[in-house]
Amino acid sequence: MKRIIIASSDRSGRFDETTPAAEMFAAAPYSLGAIRYNLEKLGWSTCYAPLRTTISLRRLARLIDEFKPDIVYTYGSLTALHPLRCRRWFCRHKKFKVIHGWDDVYGEIWDDIFGKLPGLYMRLVERAIIKQSDGVVTLSRYNQQRGRHWGIESAFIPNGADIPQYDLNACNIRLDGRFNLVYTGAMDRWKLTHLVCAAMRKLPVDIKLYLTGQGSERLTEYASDNCIFLGYVAKNDQLAVMAQADALVVTANQDCNAKLQEYLRYKKPIIGYDGRLNLFFENGRNALLTHDYAAAIERLAADPELCRSLAANAATDIEIHTWTEIAKMFDDYFRMKLDGAV
Repeated sequence: MKRIIIASSDRSGRFDETTPAAEMFAAAPYSLGAIRYNLEKLGWSTCYAPLRTTISLRRLARLIDEFKPDIVYTYGSLTALHPLRCRRWFCRHKKFKVIHGWDDVYGEIWDDIFGKLPGLYMRLVERAIIKQSDGVVTLSRYNQQRGRHWGIESAFIPNGADIPQYDLNACNIRLDGRFNLVYTGAMDRWKLTHLVCAAMRKLPVDIKLYLTGQGSERLTEYASDNCIFLGYVAKNDQLAVMAQADALVVTANQDCNAKLQEYLRYKKPIIGYDGRLNLFFENGRNALLTHDYAAAIERLAADPELCRSLAANAATDIEIHTWTEIAKMFDDYFRMKLDGAV
């Protein structure tokens, strides 16, 4: 049986080393929760270590010595170098590979949250993480290209999305616009959600944007009859709201947002930011990417055939994997790394 520690920079406090994979999956049936749960079904023994453990080299080294992993999979930027330092200086058990899961552009996010100097520091850390890890898995073609500039070839494994299961009758939220758009997820500044919120001011009141998720407090100035913040809602309600949408919105300048695969399961037109999303979509064929949300939304609302063709082409062009399939890709990659095949 192969053994893996997922060493995360997660500071939420929701999970720790004692949390079973099934319990973590029940609470978070996506990303690390889904990958971990399905790796166990493939025969792996797993342990999840959040920030309160990974931030301390000695605590992390103690966990590694006790668990004796074959793989330490790092996720998040803050502590991703720590398993490498533990292996070098503190661990008795040293026979493990450190694989990094590369998601965001870390320096850009630190720019936005902490300022330019911390952002510069994190750019240096990010490069060190990618160059020093024993292997890198990324779900971003943009990051894959960046790694190549540093002489590192990352394995590409995308996000997954299981077929959504929801009960529309159990949801009390009803979208009542002539044309309804839905955005789900975090609304941090670097997500650029404010751009589509501002655009709603230019549109007729019966074209409506509904937003679910945390972070809407900083966007309350945009709230109106056609820009409606639902806040954090239960999972069934979130899925049911998405099912009622005429179009789904993604605003971050990323090509790896988890909501992309979730949105695509609904076979609805997607409107997004015209930037790195071009590495994921073909603009005008399977999504509508723009810097002018108001004009693009008006265009979609007036053209049902365009909406139909965008959704149909996306369903044909872009393969969506279940989380079970994604976990199998990780299983294959980890085993090849351990065998020295990659």
